[in-house]
Amino acid sequence: MFIGLHNLHKLNLSGNIFSTLESDLFKELSSLKVIYFSTESLICDCHMKWIVTWAEETAVRISEDTVCMYPQKVQGRALHALEKAQLTCDKPLEIPMFQIIPSQKQVVFHGDRLPFHCTATYMPGTGDIYWLHDGQRVASNEEHGIFVEESVVHDCCLITRDLILSNVDVESSGVWECQVNSSYGVTSKEVEVVVLETGAPYCPMERIINNRGEYRWPRTIAGMTTFHPCRQFPVNSLYYSDAVGDPKAWRKCGRAGLWTEEDYAACPFSNEVTRHLHAISLVPVNDTNVLEYAEQLMTYTRGASDFTDKMDVLLVADMMEKMITFVGHIKHLEGIIIEIASNIMSVKDHILWMAQSEAKACTRIVRCVEQISALSLNGKTQVVSKVSLNIALEAILIKPASFIGMTCIAYQRTSAHSARSLIHGNEDVDSENIQNHNLILKCTSGSLNGSLVNFSAKICCPACSQGFTQWSDYFIMKSMDFVAWLFL
Repeated sequence: MFIGLHNLHKLNLSGNIFSTLESDLFKELSSLKVIYFSTESLICDCHMKWIVTWAEETAVRISEDTVCMYPQKVQGRALHALEKAQLTCDKPLEIPMFQIIPSQKQVVFHGDRLPFHCTATYMPGTGDIYWLHDGQRVASNEEHGIFVEESVVHDCCLITRDLILSNVDVESSGVWECQVNSSYGVTSKEVEVVVLETGAPYCPMERIINNRGEYRWPRTIAGMTTFHPCRQFPVNSLYYSDAVGDPKAWRKCGRAGLWTEEDYAACPFSNEVTRHLHAISLVPVNDTNVLEYAEQLMTYTRGASDFTDKMDVLLVADMMEKMITFVGHIKHLEGIIIEIASNIMSVKDHILWMAQSEAKACTRIVRCVEQISALSLNGKTQVVSKVSLNIALEAILIKPASFIGMTCIAYQRTSAHSARSLIHGNEDVDSENIQNHNLILKCTSGSLNGSLVNFSAKICCPACSQGFTQWSDYFIMKSMDFVAWLFL
């Protein structure tokens, strides 16, 4: 291109439409001192390393006005200021111009005509534009009404290719994709097509109430997905969202006119307790914050008797499983975990049963308590004794050769005027004196020196007790209405 211009000192290519420059383009310009090539579509990737090397070797200055536009990581930076290591060809491929028209989801009827137009920046090494349907490359098929036009290059800077569906049918439904292949990489854009039969069915209007709020879904044509804004809560309540922008729930109407898939996960929980617990569960846990994290959860679960959603118990189980891994090297953590488990025992039975049925939440909570002894006992710590209002744990490290038997006693102080067990009558206990009414479990090796006649207590977990007698990990000792669980 520049043959014979041996005395050219300055070259200005700015204002032209191009995105890259071919290797050795300026090798004939032996006297060149400065070069300008500012353009709105300059791609500074691995294919531009050559010009940086060439400028260094020939002492040619690349003007400060020559600024990169793509990829995004170097956008707005002067090319001459970049290191060669920064000029990389990372996936996905970023090109200045790439669009598919129409770009939004298309809902059409059987027999309609649907044209598509794909345009992309043309760069040296660009192979072609291809059309794909549900991941499979398509070619013209007159019998099925599919016409793929030839690619056209415009002014050496844009390449286009059209697709025409002249007579769409149900098989035309799916994802149609425009794919650009080049030596720089591969990139694509897609659009979904839904083809409706004449007289297509509708999903009925429906009102849904769940733990994410109340939703009134409108009458929706088959094959469509409809979106519903999340319920808004007062400013003074805790609000969060996992979605980008305005959070929405969605629901899909199947081809038979029945609601099928749905997703409310982007919406906050409607119950304030559940929202708080979910917010706590999102906090990353590490050595520095796990104790504070556990104390916060312990404080919040003291009101567990007011839990109304199985999700509350599921969230607590998830958080306990996160915390249990820190037991053994974080002091006092095991006692807090037992307190949390004890608090959860005050949740209403039917809520616990639902949480157990959903994801074995109660079993997981009990297993966390069970793991405390294994994680805490070691050469330095040979006895673990933890008590709470509803749970008592006594763990003793005994050598097998020294074991001759063990007796455990569980008891709990009760008010002189109340014969009701404090485990099921927590409302009778003054909150300031809860520590005085903790359930106590004491285990001794050898024969029992005292009588069990005066002890009347029962340790139970309403939703977790089913199947406990089948667990070989426990000795279950019974005397009158006394039941003690010994964690081995």
